[in-house]
Amino acid sequence: MKSLRILLRYLFMAANILLLILFLLAAFSDKVSPEKSLFMAYLGLGFPILFILNLFYALYWLFTRDWKPLLMVLACFLICWGPITRYFPFHNKTEVPRENTIKVLSYNVMNFAGKPHTTESPNRIIEYIAQSDADIVCLQEYNVAASGKNRLTADILHKALAMYPYRAVVAFNKQRPNTGNALFSKYPIRRSRPIDYESDNNGSAYHELDVNGKKMVVINNHLESFKLTQKDKSQYSGLIKSFDTEKLNEIRGTFSRKLGPAFLQRAQQARKIAEEIEKAEADYILVCGDFNDTPLSYAHRIIQGNLKDAFVASGRGMGSTYNQNFFLFRIDNILHSPTMTSYNCTVDHVKYSDHYPIWCYLELGE
Repeated sequence: MKSLRILLRYLFMAANILLLILFLLAAFSDKVSPEKSLFMAYLGLGFPILFILNLFYALYWLFTRDWKPLLMVLACFLICWGPITRYFPFHNKTEVPRENTIKVLSYNVMNFAGKPHTTESPNRIIEYIAQSDADIVCLQEYNVAASGKNRLTADILHKALAMYPYRAVVAFNKQRPNTGNALFSKYPIRRSRPIDYESDNNGSAYHELDVNGKKMVVINNHLESFKLTQKDKSQYSGLIKSFDTEKLNEIRGTFSRKLGPAFLQRAQQARKIAEEIEKAEADYILVCGDFNDTPLSYAHRIIQGNLKDAFVASGRGMGSTYNQNFFLFRIDNILHSPTMTSYNCTVDHVKYSDHYPIWCYLELGE
C-alpha cells in the first residue's frame, strides 16, 4: 500500500512537472513569432487553462501537505507573475479625475446584429453607444445599408448618434463603402486613412484628432480572424460539454487549417501597425479594437510596444470580450501612450453582439 502511494505521488508529480513546463512556455509565448513556432502560438491560447490546472495541483499539494511540489508550483507562479497579472489583473475602481479626462469605448458591433433602429424597436447596440457618454467611440464590423425601408442606414445611425458630430468610416473593400471600421468622436477628426497591410476582409484605420488643441492619433483595428464558422464553434462547445475522441480529431483538423494561417497573418499586420505607432508624431496615441488575439500573443506584444494596456493597468479579472461558444478570451483592447493614465477599464457584459464592449477613462497628461 505504501509503495502504491509513493508510485501515485511520483506519477502526480511527473504530470505536474509537465504542466508546469507547458505553463512556463505559454506564459512567454508572446516572445516568439508564429512564423518561427506555431506551437508557441497555440500554447499561448491555453495559458488560462494551464494556470487553472496548476492552481488545482497547488491546492492538492497544500491539502496533502506535500511541501516540495507545492514550492515548485509556487516558484513557477512567481516566475510567471508578470504574464499572470497581464491576463488576470486585479484593480479596484478608483475615483476618476474630473479635469482633462475623456471616456473611450471600443466595440465590435457585429454589423449592428443585422437589425434596424426605430423608435418603437431600438437597436440595442446603437442604444448602448448613445447612452455610453463616451467621447471617442471605435467600432469594428461597422456595416450600414446605403438605402432601403426597414434597414439601418447611415442617416438613421447618424441621427441616433447625433451627440457625435465628427465621424469617419474607413472601408477596406471598395465595393462596400459602408462597411469597415468607424470612428465617432466629440472632437474634430482632421484626417483618416486605412493602414496598408494584407487582409481578406479586415483592416486598421489611422485617424488624427484635435483634442483640446492637442494632436491625438487613434488607430482602430480589426485584425485577421480565425474564420471559424458557427458549425466549428458549435463543435468546440459540444466537445467542452461532452468529450469525444472522434469530435476531438475533427476539431483538431479544422483548427490546424484555420488557426495557423491567421496567426501568421496577424503577425505581419501587427508589425505594420507598430510601424505606424512608431512614426506617429502626436501628443497622445490611442490604439483600440479587436485584435483577434489574446493578451499573451505575439501580435498583442508587437502592437503594444511602449504603450500601456488600459485593462492591465486599471481593469479587473479575466475581462473576456468574446462571448460565444466557450471561446472566453480578451481579444478587444484599449492601448494608450504613457502621456495618458487609464482609470476603471471595464468590459460590459451586454450580449447585443458576439463581443462585449470595452471602455475606460483616460486622463490626458499636460
